[in-house]
Amino acid sequence: MCLYEAKDPDTTSPDYIRITKLIEQLKLRGILINRAKWDTNPNVSRLVSQNGEKILPVVVVNDFIMITGRYPSKEEIRQILHIPDKLIADECQSCGCCCIQGYECDE
Repeated sequence: MCLYEAKDPDTTSPDYIRITKLIEQLKLRGILINRAKWDTNPNVSRLVSQNGEKILPVVVVNDFIMITGRYPSKEEIRQILHIPDKLIADECQSCGCCCIQGYECDE
């Protein structure tokens, strides 16, 4: 799975922060989600040239465009990558993070 983003994404947006935390948590479990700028993929570049940057971010899996215009939800990531439910926590902790089962939050 790869997330193709704007060249200068809004790193303060709640969705950007949410997906960044989720990507980091999954990486701890050996599940990698790549991030790249949209102009590095010809299919995504074509979409952006036809629709503008409002189409970003774009989620691509096995060269197939799965989601456009938003970051995927936890449930969508679970389904797309066939991740067991227990690897992604549904509840956020008091520290504001959403921990993966078996890992402790830094409080």
